[in-house]
Amino acid sequence: MAIALAALVLAGCGSRAASSAVRDQQLASQIANEDYARLTPAPPQPAGYLLPDNLTPAPNVPGNPNAGRTLFLQRGCGGCHAIRGLPGANGVAGPRLDNTVVRGTIAGEQIQATPDSLAHWIVDPSSLKPETTMPKSGVNAAEARDIAAFLYSLPQNP
Repeated sequence: MAIALAALVLAGCGSRAASSAVRDQQLASQIANEDYARLTPAPPQPAGYLLPDNLTPAPNVPGNPNAGRTLFLQRGCGGCHAIRGLPGANGVAGPRLDNTVVRGTIAGEQIQATPDSLAHWIVDPSSLKPETTMPKSGVNAAEARDIAAFLYSLPQNP
């Protein structure tokens, strides 16, 4: 009797474990790209890696990437976002931004990443995605172009 009871208990655990694994797979597929990017640790980097002092502007991207880096730090963007090699940009509330252009989209796969759409997103994210948790940054259009130019010029991006 005890052996039969133990077999039933173990069988029940096995099916729960199997259903748990299925549930975990379903949940994983439902995680938005922005959450995946936010929760994925930054790739390993050489000790002491820092972004170059002067970033080379990305071709056909308006704005000044070096002014954008300054604005990114001054406006506190690094409190929510991480960028590899940028001291002060180690936030985890928003996605990592060192791979924004490589991903090709912003706002969880909803908006194609172009210099213009990224600058628009930086100025007023809720106008593009009403349910976003990203607040307005308080930057004007010219400053947003500089920040977008900074993100496009990061060495990790093509």
